[in-house]
Amino acid sequence: MVHTDNTEDITMIWIDVNDQLPPTGVNSVYGSAWVLISYLFDGKQYEGEGRYIKTDKNPYWRNVHGDKMINNNVTHWMNM
Repeated sequence: MVHTDNTEDITMIWIDVNDQLPPTGVNSVYGSAWVLISYLFDGKQYEGEGRYIKTDKNPYWRNVHGDKMINNNVTHWMNM
């Protein structure tokens, strides 16, 4: 749970990428808004910011450094 002030709580829920992907076309034609992602790298789970890029043939995730991420590595996402 994240506290925005002393009177209001916002529940943040991880969404499995197999159940739902972030909506695209929000901040660009093909990409989603920046979201918090949970991903596997070298056998460990990490969290960071990323966006889902929807293309006809090979959709992918991109991190804040502009690097493409392997789709299978991103496991969950949530709005920030």
